[in-house]
Amino acid sequence: MTLNSIDKLLNSILSQPQWEKQRRYYELKKIWYEIVNQKIAQHTSPIYLKEEVFFIATQSAVWAQELSLQRRTLIIKINRRIQNPIKDIYFVFGKWYSQNTPPIPEAETNLSHPSLVESTEFITQPTETPQEALQQWFEIIKQRAKNNSTCPCCQSFCPEGELNRWGMCAYCFRENNQ
Repeated sequence: MTLNSIDKLLNSILSQPQWEKQRRYYELKKIWYEIVNQKIAQHTSPIYLKEEVFFIATQSAVWAQELSLQRRTLIIKINRRIQNPIKDIYFVFGKWYSQNTPPIPEAETNLSHPSLVESTEFITQPTETPQEALQQWFEIIKQRAKNNSTCPCCQSFCPEGELNRWGMCAYCFRENNQ
């Protein structure tokens, strides 16, 4: 068995018939960034190719409208560079954020919330009956109640973070600030 470079392997995979559509999309995507100026490239992102129609996500409706007016010119520029011409280009505003914003991990979004209760200290064990599971849940609630403070307004248990931030529980804070 001989060792092949990754480029050769990718080219051999992409040359297979079942990869033709994906290969064509990547070719169009590359061409898109070659034919448009840097400003347009910053505000657009090719999203897919369907039935010879190239779909481009735009950052705003204004960009979609502006590029729609240039659609024929862009189609001509693209078709000059490829073997199988495309029929049309659609500019879509709604898909921009799903394509270009990296997802924020859930762990990072909730770290600073004052109502967050640390659950890592309560390790649950698998149970055989629903009664055991319910009993285990009751024990966790009791442990949390020991760690929680009491709201000075309503005397209910609340996480320490809520008291540190608002001086009361989240419910009382909401009631006082409506």
